Amino acid sequence: MTRSTALKIAAVLSVLVALIGITMFDLPNLALGAQDSHEPFAIVLGSFTSDVLALVAAYGAWRSQKWGAVLLIAVNAFWLVQAIGSLLFDTTAGETAFASVMLAHHLVVITLCLWRERVVSAA
Repeated sequence: MTRSTALKIAAVLSVLVALIGITMFDLPNLALGAQDSHEPFAIVLGSFTSDVLALVAAYGAWRSQKWGAVLLIAVNAFWLVQAIGSLLFDTTAGETAFASVMLAHHLVVITLCLWRERVVSAA
């Protein structure tokens, strides 16, 4: 697999997670406002910000830009910390299962962003 293909796969995976986060969590809580939000509003704003950053990073990664790959690594590293926190502190089976899937997703995306092509020497 080429680096360009790896970055495109990483971009698509991150866009999917970002869009799911925006539609399922961010927009409903933003629409409720700070007073009626189901989560602390700072977390809602932080989640929305990281999702938008993921979309911007995915654009850069799709175009094989270094800044896009770096930003995609940073966003997924942040999401990775959240997934680990959920694994350690959430108690329901559903939350643990979701955090496990997200942990694997973020590790795959980071690995794809760091992908290097093998160079065959002529010796």
